Amino acid sequence: MPGLKLRPSLWLLFVVASSAMGGAWLYHCYRDSDWERREAEYQRQLSGHLTAREQEIETLNTRLGTAHSQLVTQADLDGKYRELLTSRDADFEKFSKEHALRLKSLSTAIFDLQEKVQGGTESAHVVSSAPAQPGHGAAPAGPPVIAYEYVDKEGRFQLSDPNIWVEGDEVLRIKQLFRVQGTVLRQEDGSLRSERILLQEVSREAQGKYRELAVAQLVDANFTYANPPVDAPPPGRGVSYMATVGTSFRSAGMLRFGAAVRLLRLSHAGFAGGLTSDLKSLEGSGADAFLTYTPTLGGRELGLMLGGGVHLPVGGKTRVRPNLTLNFVVY
Repeated sequence: MPGLKLRPSLWLLFVVASSAMGGAWLYHCYRDSDWERREAEYQRQLSGHLTAREQEIETLNTRLGTAHSQLVTQADLDGKYRELLTSRDADFEKFSKEHALRLKSLSTAIFDLQEKVQGGTESAHVVSSAPAQPGHGAAPAGPPVIAYEYVDKEGRFQLSDPNIWVEGDEVLRIKQLFRVQGTVLRQEDGSLRSERILLQEVSREAQGKYRELAVAQLVDANFTYANPPVDAPPPGRGVSYMATVGTSFRSAGMLRFGAAVRLLRLSHAGFAGGLTSDLKSLEGSGADAFLTYTPTLGGRELGLMLGGGVHLPVGGKTRVRPNLTLNFVVY
C-alpha cells in the first residue's frame, strides 16, 4: 500500500493478530450463543413448560417400566433428600462426605409380584401319639400329633407345621433373590431424563449366573433429578487458557509465541502467567507474568485479552524485560 511501510515482523504480527482475533471472535460467539440456547431450554423445562413429546418422557408408563420423572434444581433435590434421611442413613452419609459425593437423583418404585408355585416336596410324619385318657385303657385322647413340611422346588418357600391339628403354630420361611435393573436415559437436545426400572425374581445357578423366575409389574415410581447444562462454563467465568503472542521490543526476536493461563479475574481485569519463546534462543524464551484486560463489543467478550507485565528470560544478561502480550482465549 502506498505510504504504508511496515517491517516484515510487524506485517507478520498484524496478520497473525487479525486472523486469531477473527477466529477467537467467531468461536466465542458460537460458545456464548450455544450456552444461552441451552440455558434458555433448561429454564423452560425446569418451569414445567413441556411439549407433548417431552411430557411423554416424564409420564409414568407401567407397561414400559418408566417412572414419573421431574426435573428440579440442585437445591430442591438436596432438600428432598434431607427429608428422607433417617438414623439408618448415618453410615452412608459419612461415606458420601468422606468421598465428596454429590447427589444427582432420587428414585422410588412400587412393584406387584404375583406368582403361582407348583411342584415341590412335601412330607408328613407322626411325631407322637396322643396320651391315653384315664379310665379308658390304652385308648388315645385324640388324634396323633402329625408334623407337616413343604418346600418348593426352587427352595424359596418352606412351610412347616409341627402339629396339623393346632392352628397358629405354622411357620412360613421365604428366601428369594431379586435382580433390579435400572436404566437412565438423557435427552440429547435438552435437560430431561427418564428412568426405567425392572424387578425380576431369579434363582442362583452355577458359575455365578442367575435364571429368571418371574417379572414384577411396576405399579408406581418417581424419579427426581437435577441436570443443569454444565458441559460448558458460562461465558466470562472461571480459569481461561490462552494462546499468547508477546513482545519485549527487542531488535532480535521481536515476537514470542506460547501459552498462558489467566488465574485471577476481577471484572474486565485479571492476572495471568505463562511461557513464551521466540524459537531462536534462550534469551528469547522464558516465563511471563502479566495483568490482563478483556475488551468487549456490544456487551460480548471478544475472546481475546490485552496484557502487560514482565518476561523472565531463561538465558542472557537481562533477567527481567518489559512485556506486552496479545492473548487469544482457547477455553
